Amino acid sequence: MSLKVPEVLETERTFIRPFKRDDLEGFYAFMSDGEATKYLLFTADQKTFEGTKELLDKTIANYDNEEQIYALAVERKADGNFIGSIGFGPDWKGSGYQMFWMILPEYWKKGYGIEVTKKLLEYAFSILGLELMTAYSHPDNIASEKLALKLGMVDNGIVDIEFFDEPHVQFVIRKDDLNQLL
Repeated sequence: MSLKVPEVLETERTFIRPFKRDDLEGFYAFMSDGEATKYLLFTADQKTFEGTKELLDKTIANYDNEEQIYALAVERKADGNFIGSIGFGPDWKGSGYQMFWMILPEYWKKGYGIEVTKKLLEYAFSILGLELMTAYSHPDNIASEKLALKLGMVDNGIVDIEFFDEPHVQFVIRKDDLNQLL
C-alpha cells in the first residue's frame, strides 16, 4: 500500500516533513551519537558520515516507492534545527504498520517526542485512514516505553522479531484509543 507523504505537519514547536539533502549534517549528528542510537537497528557503517549520507539518499528516494518506509525529519521551529526523525512502515510482526521515533539527546525530556508522535498518529488515523499502529522498543529503553504508554499505547508484552538480537516490547494503539486522548 502506498501512503501519501505529507508536505509538512506542524505542531506547536516543530515541523514534521520529508527529509531533504540539507538534513545531512543534523542527521549525521544523530547517527553518530552513541546514546541516541543505542537501542536502534543501525549498523556501524550507517553511523559513519558516508553511511549516513547513503541512508539519507535512500530515505529520500524511498518516498516514491510502493512499499515505503515513511521516515520524516523533525525540525524545531525556533531555529530550524534538525532534532530527530519519526515515521512508520510495514509492521514486522503483522499486516499493519509500525511507528518509530528518534530524538537527539539534547532535546530529550522536553516533550518533543510526545508532541511529534501524537501529530503523526493523528495524521495516520485521520488522513491516511489507518486503524491500528504498532511500535517496538528494546526492553531497556525506558524512555521509549514511557512515551508509548503516555500516548495511550497498550503494552502487549515481549515478542521475538527474527532479525533482532533480543526480544522487544510490542506496543499497540487503535484509532479510537488515540481519539480519547485528544
